This record gives sequence, C-alpha cells and structure tokens, in this order.
Amino acid sequence: MIVMSYKLGQLPSAKATLSEIADFMEYQCLISDENVYSSVSGESAIGISCDDPNSMSDENSDFVDALAEIEDRNSFSCGKYPFETTTNSLTISAGIENGVLEVYKFLLLATRENMSENKIAAQIDGTALFERLCTLVLKNYFGEKCSSFVFGTGQQEVPSFSVRVQEMLDKLDEGNLKFRHPDCDSGQQKDGKLDVVVFIPFADNKKGQFIAFGQCKTGTNWRPAISQLNPKVFCQTYCVPPPGFIPIAVFMVTESFTQNWEMVQRSSNGILFDRTRIMNYLPGDIDTGLLEEIRQWNAAVIERYHRA
Repeated sequence: MIVMSYKLGQLPSAKATLSEIADFMEYQCLISDENVYSSVSGESAIGISCDDPNSMSDENSDFVDALAEIEDRNSFSCGKYPFETTTNSLTISAGIENGVLEVYKFLLLATRENMSENKIAAQIDGTALFERLCTLVLKNYFGEKCSSFVFGTGQQEVPSFSVRVQEMLDKLDEGNLKFRHPDCDSGQQKDGKLDVVVFIPFADNKKGQFIAFGQCKTGTNWRPAISQLNPKVFCQTYCVPPPGFIPIAVFMVTESFTQNWEMVQRSSNGILFDRTRIMNYLPGDIDTGLLEEIRQWNAAVIERYHRA
C-alpha cells in the first residue's frame, strides 16, 4: 500500500516521517488562535485517524521526537526560524521578524500544498515566487559580488526558450556564445529544467567566471527530478560554443528533510538547499514587493482550508 505524504487539509498517516509530523505541528501552530500546538494535541489528532488509536504512547511519541526535529531546524536555520519549543509544545517566537515568519510560512505551505493543482493563490503563482526567492538566497550565499536572475517560467513575462537562452548568454558574457538549436529540438522546450542562474564576474572582464545553474522544486515529489538538471549537457545542447567554465548544479526545495540526506545530496550532482538551508541564507533585505506577494499567497492558501 502506498502511503501518501501529508498535505494541507489532511492528517499525517500513522507511518508519517518526523519531517511530516514537524510540518504538521508547525502548520497547526500557525493557524491556532493562541499560536501554540502541543505534542498531546498532535497525538490526539493522529489517534483519531489511525486504525489503532493505542499505537502511540506517551513514552514513545513521534510528536515528542518531532519537537527535537524542530529544535534542529532552528539550529540549522541559524536563528532565522519562527518557532520555539517548550517541554511538550511549539509556539511562535515573540521576537521573530515578520519577513522571516512570512518566508518560512511560504516554504512550509509550498511544501504541503498540492502544488500541481493549487499553486495559484490570490492570482499569484507560488512556484514563480519560489524561483524569485531562490535568486535572492543564492546571491546571499555566493556573496555580494554575485549576480542572479530567474531563467525559468517564474519570470513575470516569459519570452521563448531560445530568447531566454540568448539573453542568459549575453548576461554571462563568456565570449561570443549563441543559442544552438539541437537537431532533436521540438520547439516545445520550456526551461530545460533550468530555473535560476548565478554568476560571479571578474573586474577584468576575462572569461572563465563562476556560474551556477539552479533548479527549484516545491511540494514533496521532487526526488525523481533531482538529477534532471545537468549543466554540462544543457550547455552542450543549447550553447555554441559551450562556455569555458561548466556551471555547477544547485537544487533547491521547499521541503525540510533529514532522512537519507547524503544519498539525496549525491543524486543532486551539486549543492542541495532544503528549507533550513534556504532560511540560513535568507537575506535581511528581502524585496518588499516579493515579500508582499508571499504574504498574499500565504493568506490565500490558508483561507482555502479554513474558511468560516
């Protein structure tokens, strides 16, 4: 029997991972009137949904373990985490900045919402928001001299694939590079699995700069796609001649997870950012326009499941 991942409007299954239970507790904390959620409340909720309500005990509760997972998230986010734990409950930190709270809330919702069907909220595309957010995070990670931009369909006005590739090559300025139409090109290519681009130019304008290609995934079904972006293959397929420096791969997901991290990291063929790593390098000066769209998207998603 296939156990579906926890989604908004549902309860975690009896076989839910600690990451799913931690997300469930965070979400319940966000929507509660007191902004508090306890492991006892979680056990009670799961007990209603399980075939065997006695399968959990106070001495061996996944919800207690999830609180430890939540403490790790706080540590891994380097303080850019909106919750804090007590003995057996979770609450929103009193002094958390609103921008940090809204961004984390967005990453949580974009993980547990059905993003295949419900990515649009308040007439805003949540996947496009994530791509824009990722450019800011990567710019902060790679340093102040870094430049970054959205390549994928997260752009506000999306030109054709060939135009976007040529615009990218012009921005990179790695020589007289041109878009190459591969022989097998159907003309239906959307983004070549490439969502964001990062580069660090030199003052001497000589070629051979650092370049990173990033792929961004919301939801929880991203693992089969983790090796789809291959910067070397992308450049060989769509650029002539290929740039002198083959970009590294960056894979960014809204989910926070710890299970099989090393195996997933190896599959990504590059640098892997999960939710806590994204929060770790969230810049302090988030674009106000982006932050307002994130706030609107968050509010609309929550309203879907909590209409009066």
